[in-house]
Amino acid sequence: MTFINATRKPVFILLISISTCSCATLLNSRTQYLTIITSEPSKIVIKNDTSNFYTSNFYKTQHNLAVLRSREPVNISAISQNSEKNVSVKSRNSFAYWLNLYPSCYWLGFLVDRNTPKRYSYPSTIYIDIYGKGNNYLTYKRLDSITSKLNNIIKFAPLKLVGFVNSGIELSFERKTSNYFATQIIASYLLPTNLLDAGYDYKPNIKGYTLGIEEKLYLRKSAPIGPYFSFGFNYLNNKYRDIWSFGIKDINSDTTYNFTNYLDSIRIHKQTISINLKFGYQYIKNRFSFDFYIGLGARYKNVVDFDRINPNDEMEKPRYSNFYYITNHNGKYWTVSVPLNFRIGWIF
Repeated sequence: MTFINATRKPVFILLISISTCSCATLLNSRTQYLTIITSEPSKIVIKNDTSNFYTSNFYKTQHNLAVLRSREPVNISAISQNSEKNVSVKSRNSFAYWLNLYPSCYWLGFLVDRNTPKRYSYPSTIYIDIYGKGNNYLTYKRLDSITSKLNNIIKFAPLKLVGFVNSGIELSFERKTSNYFATQIIASYLLPTNLLDAGYDYKPNIKGYTLGIEEKLYLRKSAPIGPYFSFGFNYLNNKYRDIWSFGIKDINSDTTYNFTNYLDSIRIHKQTISINLKFGYQYIKNRFSFDFYIGLGARYKNVVDFDRINPNDEMEKPRYSNFYYITNHNGKYWTVSVPLNFRIGWIF
């Protein structure tokens, strides 16, 4: 067995740490596959550094080709039977390169990946309009000629039917207002009982609705498809019944062993206003849209309870964090909002 000299151990450990933290060097291959889509059947010529990649002799609208990663742009020529279009696609730092942000090795991976071509990547999808002006290109597949002229989408949120709280029938309407922006209006009717709780004897008899509006910014000048950020407002107004324990608020810290808490059936009237920032992705196929999103925001709540046995008693606070305690707690206060859902729609 060969032992490492004690004076060399720190150097050896440093080299191992750096090599295992250089994400682009380890994870990225020397080449990258591109999907090149053209507005009409074409041949493709790719020039990347000193390498040339030619397609077959057949004219096609979609080509899957490999190019060498490089800091330099990749030059693509799309040649149809009637025209030719040349574009220059710039490189960018790859996702693997930015993984070096994880501070496990004090960001030493950035030093290792600094000069390697593997740190770079190109858009995985490149759409070229043969007759488009200039050398512009898109990083997504454009909708077909018929669908691209449609600006409206009506959507339905299926998971809203079985939501843990405020389950209901939600519909939304999105309208494209420019290549970058779209405005969406949301409304829902709350169900009297969550469908998952339909078998329980106790009925909350929920009555209420939600209204919302949001402005969506599509990042690729691609409205209404692709990744987007949105900023919006949501208003909820509902009334329902629930059962909770009242008496001593923090019963778990009571030292008198005089537990007098009791269950009470109460009526609750709740109003909330939410402000949310979301990130989402909308995909459209055969005029069907699939809109996935997650977000973070703030929610102002105004909760009033009625029909209490003793209005002076306090609502019992659970030992651990409890979603329903936050939902039903009487008063005016701010909480965190974390919207997460998806919608299915029809573009028209």
